[in-house]
Amino acid sequence: MGMIACAIPSGGAPVAGGVVFLPVLSLMGMEPHDGVAFAAATQMFGVGIFAPLGWMARDPTVLMPRFLLVTLPYALAGLLTGLLLIPLGKSVEVMWAFTVFIAFLAWYTVHGLISNLFDVSGGASGAESDDDDDDDDDDDIEMHTHKNHPGNNLASESDAMSIQKNSRKSKTERRKIQFSRKEYAIYAMACYLGGVLTSWVGVGVEKITFVLLTYFHDVDVTAAGVSSIFLTGILSSVAFLFHALCAPAGDGPGPHFQCALKSATDPTGSVFGNVPYEILLAVLPGALDKKCGSI
Repeated sequence: MGMIACAIPSGGAPVAGGVVFLPVLSLMGMEPHDGVAFAAATQMFGVGIFAPLGWMARDPTVLMPRFLLVTLPYALAGLLTGLLLIPLGKSVEVMWAFTVFIAFLAWYTVHGLISNLFDVSGGASGAESDDDDDDDDDDDIEMHTHKNHPGNNLASESDAMSIQKNSRKSKTERRKIQFSRKEYAIYAMACYLGGVLTSWVGVGVEKITFVLLTYFHDVDVTAAGVSSIFLTGILSSVAFLFHALCAPAGDGPGPHFQCALKSATDPTGSVFGNVPYEILLAVLPGALDKKCGSI
């Protein structure tokens, strides 16, 4: 289980180990909250350290610092909100949240595959492209006809800048992403919700950021995937600390701090989920296998 869960993100896919861990452990009879805590502990090593290091050894630009600086604060705020303020108190709620998320992910993937398979807009796109080319030719003729007229220098410079901006960028340039105000707001809201989802089911934010990076900024799938799973690894490290230190009294080792707000569903004021260390020690040899950095 550890090797399979590690091989997927190590291949550059935006999939953290929790997608494998939670359903398998639930089928084995583990309480879902403990499965989420286990996923956080394992992902802290797998996608938080070893998978990104394996990729950076081959391509140091695969992690995008600007992306992490923008998304991490909001994703972390969402994670803490889900852990401490609005936790899922019942096991069935955790499984429902995971099931709905996986169903949406499956629908999105199948929809994208079918849309690409049956895409018949090539002719229309070609026609529109031809029309655009004709318009561009007309614009070029008009620009050359009037290029010596006073006041046209500013327009010519603007057109040149627009053409340069819209030209296709290299992979390295696309990784140096810039955020408009609209994009910043979308990333902030999406990462906050992704952080809440990650606190509930152990995964989620990496799928959201992968879609945003490839849709808005045309980032290559490798950089988008590795940067996204690394974000999940950072959140998993924080979640692991809370699960290890804030477990209810009598639920295994730990100081058992009262970290969360006391409520009807959580009268102890502790984070739901206890890290199953014995299973973690059994899985880590597979998760830390040398193949994790070389696939």
